Amino acid sequence: NVWGLGDVISAPNAKTMAAVRKQAPVVADNLLADLESRVPPREYNGYGACPLTVEKGKIVLAEFGYDGKLLPTLPKALLNGTEPTRMAWQLKKHIMPQIYWHSMARGRELPL
Repeated sequence: NVWGLGDVISAPNAKTMAAVRKQAPVVADNLLADLESRVPPREYNGYGACPLTVEKGKIVLAEFGYDGKLLPTLPKALLNGTEPTRMAWQLKKHIMPQIYWHSMARGRELPL
């Protein structure tokens, strides 16, 4: 069997670190199940997140899965996911780079 995640798997989803963040636990659980001759228990739902800039200082932080189904992970009170907000812009500009470089890129998961 071949296992993979990220850009190299050619999945029809957004190629983002957010997608890899959701793919990694699925691959890990399914790989362990395969090693134990069990049926893989999980399936990746195509989750991806894209910051869509609509104007300076405002973005829509779109979180979705296969077929464009909305799959929000952040509380709707914080970020709607369908409306451009300054809060999403701040998250993208200041917070997400820190999370990426100091946690995700080093293989650490945040409870988001």
